[in-house]
Amino acid sequence: MRRSRSSNPASGRPIELRLPSRLGYEKVAMDTVAAVAQRMGFRQERIDGLRTAVAEAITNAIEHGNRGLRQAEVHVLIQICGAALVVCVRDQAYRAFDRDYGRERPEIERAFRGEDVGLGMWLIRQFVDEVEFTAAPNGGNEVRMVLHRTQATEES
Repeated sequence: MRRSRSSNPASGRPIELRLPSRLGYEKVAMDTVAAVAQRMGFRQERIDGLRTAVAEAITNAIEHGNRGLRQAEVHVLIQICGAALVVCVRDQAYRAFDRDYGRERPEIERAFRGEDVGLGMWLIRQFVDEVEFTAAPNGGNEVRMVLHRTQATEES
């Protein structure tokens, strides 16, 4: 795992994580995103949801985009944009995914048997304010997730 040098996250400069394409490393990104969200003043409930969304996006990148190839990487960019926290997860697209997965609530039992795809993408949609599934600029898939901090939603 390589972590690029960055200044204080509040400066608006992105934090970039380059993770090995191996399950378990998603926890590094989850913890980093949670720390930034906490510094921004998000409620714990929103931070927990964001952690889940990040874990699902990275797991999908490892298993589906990178097809579990260990030489591949997953790139995570975390950036504060005003009152919003933006998290982008990119794989190296050894396989593109259908961006319409996860629009409808999957049948949980079928999803656990692998018969109903899109559970992870559906979960991501539930926990963030905005989500966009696109092709990454340099190839690969990108999931862009945004969490907005507003006074009304973040007061205790």
